Amino acid sequence: VLITLALVILIGVSTSLLSINDLLSSDSGQKSNTAVNLVEACIEDALLQLNNENSIDSSIVLPNGNCSVTIISSTGGFWDFTVSTDQEGFYKSVRVKATVGEYVSVNSWLDV
Repeated sequence: VLITLALVILIGVSTSLLSINDLLSSDSGQKSNTAVNLVEACIEDALLQLNNENSIDSSIVLPNGNCSVTIISSTGGFWDFTVSTDQEGFYKSVRVKATVGEYVSVNSWLDV
């Protein structure tokens, strides 16, 4: 009887721990996706600024969060910059290279 009770308790505890781990993994995945979505939205905003104003602000504020922009170079219509965000400990940074002419053309988009 004691061995059966011990096995039932062990199975119950194991199942509970697995469920908690699954919930934590799911929450982490959701926060990571939020950071990815935010940095992509900030890049789109930066490209719109580049197209409309031929400049990019160093900070982009959107309803769902903020991003920082670091200009690496901007010479003769060629722009190289990174956009980064940190959402609840989930950091995301993307380096973008673009050419400004009649319209903005993205030459490179790399996770860094």
